[in-house]
Amino acid sequence: MRIKAFFVFSLILIGVAVQTAEARQSTARAREEKIAAKCVTCHEKKSPGIVNDWRKSQHSRARVTCYDCHKAEKTDLDVQEHEGALISVIVSPRDCSRCHPKEVREFQESHHAKASTFLSKETPEGRIMDNVLGYQVEGKAAAAVGCEKCHGSKIELGPNGTLTAATWPNTGIGRINPDGSTGSCTACHTRHKFSIGEARKPETCGTCHIGPDHPHIEIYMESKHGVIYQSEKDTWDWDIAGSNWDAQYYRAPTCATCHMSGIGDVETTHNVSTRLSWYLAKPRSYPRDNWEENRKTMQKVCLNCHSINWVKGFYTQGDEAIHLYNEKFYDPMKALMDGLYKDGLLTKAKFDEELEFKFFEYWHHEGRRARAGFFMMGADYAQWHGFYELGRNKLELERLIKELREKKGKH
Repeated sequence: MRIKAFFVFSLILIGVAVQTAEARQSTARAREEKIAAKCVTCHEKKSPGIVNDWRKSQHSRARVTCYDCHKAEKTDLDVQEHEGALISVIVSPRDCSRCHPKEVREFQESHHAKASTFLSKETPEGRIMDNVLGYQVEGKAAAAVGCEKCHGSKIELGPNGTLTAATWPNTGIGRINPDGSTGSCTACHTRHKFSIGEARKPETCGTCHIGPDHPHIEIYMESKHGVIYQSEKDTWDWDIAGSNWDAQYYRAPTCATCHMSGIGDVETTHNVSTRLSWYLAKPRSYPRDNWEENRKTMQKVCLNCHSINWVKGFYTQGDEAIHLYNEKFYDPMKALMDGLYKDGLLTKAKFDEELEFKFFEYWHHEGRRARAGFFMMGADYAQWHGFYELGRNKLELERLIKELREKKGKH
């Protein structure tokens, strides 16, 4: 009897503890919703666009409030006291991971999250500006309104957790946030609607993947995929969950379809690198880590619309184009440039001589266009903006190098 009584008493205590915890959670939630309601009341007048976007969002329908995302702890570096609440202006991937852990984990493993390291890097002496072209040749202000807006920058803080004008605003995809996390989800899911449909449209990727060095949006729009997209996009359902957004909802893929979406037995991912087999943005292309597995995954995406022979033939042609670029255009010209440095005909400083600019554009503009042009099915970019330009400028570079050697007497 005593054991039974003890057991019953224990159950009662557990029940009381659970009810107490639930009551505390309910009280805390009520307080947070009261704070959020105050946010909405004020911002409806001060910045109505923010509130309008939030009200149209999935977050709003799921009762995710302003305070759920912006609330901060006293120990946060960027914490600010605002209208009686502790908040952070920046909502970082770490904040988003409270509800989206898989997506954030995958994103953190991607090259997107590391994008700012192409501009600057941490050293024992502190953070140094590693992008000579942007920060030194052009100037810091130019880099801040150009490079950093896509790549991201390290957010600097002023007194009381305020964000400094030197680094804010910035939604660059590789932004380094005050909480130590990297990246910006709002680079693709813009505030405060955070639309999945917007993020999977090619124009969103084209915010950064555009221009002479990586004209991916232009290449896509000229491709068969892009032509179909532009013709039929208004009839497609853009808001289907990523794991179900397959070929029944569209006739041609977008960037997100190939690089991120779940289709067939391929799972969704926010690591846009895991389906790529070549490094196409490097001066010289070489296979990525796990390139064979990456290729198999991407080919599974292709096979939802194409035959196996089509897919194999496409990759064979692409591999041959990469080898052509490496062996005919890049390697010989790199050897000639290395010879100039070795013989003291070019200084060790970067971008202080015309030949360095020409060689940079040779691989960084023309070489990238040739390689990406094929793999994204833009024949005009592969040919006239790519291999043709490489062929023409290869002759010019060889001539300039020969003239420099003759002038300096080092043939």
